[in-house]
Amino acid sequence: MADPTPRTEQRKRRQRRRFFALCTVVVVLLVAAAGVFLVTRDGDSEQAATTTSSTGAATSTTTSTTTTLPKVASGLSASYAALPLRSAVTKGGDVPVYATPDPNTAPMSSLSAQTEYTLPRSFLAFDQYQDWLHVYLPTRPNGSTAWVKESDVTVSQPLEYQIKVTLADHKVTLLHNGAVESEAPAAIGTGDTPTPTGTFYYTDPLDLATQPGTGYGVFAIGLSGHSNVLQTFAGGDGQIAIHGTDDEGTIGEDVSHGCVRVSNDFILQLAKLPLGTPVVIS
Repeated sequence: MADPTPRTEQRKRRQRRRFFALCTVVVVLLVAAAGVFLVTRDGDSEQAATTTSSTGAATSTTTSTTTTLPKVASGLSASYAALPLRSAVTKGGDVPVYATPDPNTAPMSSLSAQTEYTLPRSFLAFDQYQDWLHVYLPTRPNGSTAWVKESDVTVSQPLEYQIKVTLADHKVTLLHNGAVESEAPAAIGTGDTPTPTGTFYYTDPLDLATQPGTGYGVFAIGLSGHSNVLQTFAGGDGQIAIHGTDDEGTIGEDVSHGCVRVSNDFILQLAKLPLGTPVVIS
């Protein structure tokens, strides 16, 4: 019988070669997997930075990966509540408004520090790009938007309350974080002076409790919107409002010049909300 030692050594050498070959394959697979992971991670990071820019959270990452300025919105967003809405109130001075968030361009206009009712100028901010806010304006035509510098205004936390006016149902609904908190019947504009539709916000809350006989009940909340029919009304610019009434028998009818009338009890509930509170009329 032949000596078994050479065969044993040959077997061991073959096993070592198989082992080294297997290790090589494993290393190659690990390197390839690591490459895929890095590419995916970098792609996800860039996409996340772009998404962050579009939703308004300005970061250093956004600055380095996003170079194209966002387009100026042409009108109202159908999904107005998709992004956090915040009020933006003047810090005391006039507020320049810009067509684009570009520091190298001149403002297209400037809005006074106070409204005609001597209340602080306010806006409804629905988006942000770096240190610029995209806002709804309290000007004609309804639904106008522009950009303001964040440094010119005081910006609130995301607004928790929103008001929905449903013209077909003659109804006003108060929403808290999207959930119905209360609702009430309302009077709206006539066929000749209809209540305009769109997204508006509180600009001029006026306490009328000590001014009986105004026709607006105990409180009126001037909105950023204007009548599409009346260019002027009672010496003003045809501004619409939600207000109370001393003639609650008209509630539920089409009787106003475009304003929304509710009971005095309900208007006092709405009066507790801050400047910039969004009001969507549909």
